[in-house]
Amino acid sequence: MKNALFGLFLLLLLSCNEEKLASVENTNELLKALVVDETLAYMEKDYEKWASFWDHGERVLRLDVTPEGFSQTRGWAKNGGHLKGFFNEHPEPITSTFVNSNYDIYYDENLAWVAFDQKWTTIAGEESTAKATITLVKKQSDWKIISYTAIQYDSKEDTVDTLGRE
Repeated sequence: MKNALFGLFLLLLLSCNEEKLASVENTNELLKALVVDETLAYMEKDYEKWASFWDHGERVLRLDVTPEGFSQTRGWAKNGGHLKGFFNEHPEPITSTFVNSNYDIYYDENLAWVAFDQKWTTIAGEESTAKATITLVKKQSDWKIISYTAIQYDSKEDTVDTLGRE
C-alpha cells in the first residue's frame, strides 16, 4: 500500500512538471509568434492588424539605433498613430525577408520580455542585422507591445555583443 501511494505521488509530481514545461514552451512559442506576426503585419502595411499588437497608451516607447543615428519616441501617437498616414501614402508591401533567431524570453503572468537577433535581406541581397528587444504587457488576456528596441550593427564585426548574448 505504501509503495502504491508513493508511486501515485511520484506520478502526480512528474505529470505536474510535464504540464508546467509544456505551458512554458507554449508561452514561449506564443511570444515568438507575436513578434513575427507584428513584423509581418508591418511589412504588409496592414495598419489595423499591425496596431492590434501594440498598447496605445502614452507610455509606449520605441528606440532605434542605426548607423545613421539614434531615435527614441514615447507615446502611441508618435510611435504608431502616425503610421496610418504613412502606410496609406506608401501602401507597397516591404519585400525584404527576415529571420529571427537566438531568442531569450522571460515572462510572468502579466509582463514579458523577448530579446532576439533579427537579420533582414533585401531582394538585391543586401543584409542588415539587429539585436531587438520587445517588452509586452497582458491586457484583457492579450499580450500588447509597450516597448521596442532595435540596435543595428555590422554583422562582420566579431566583437558585437549589445545584449550580452552570443
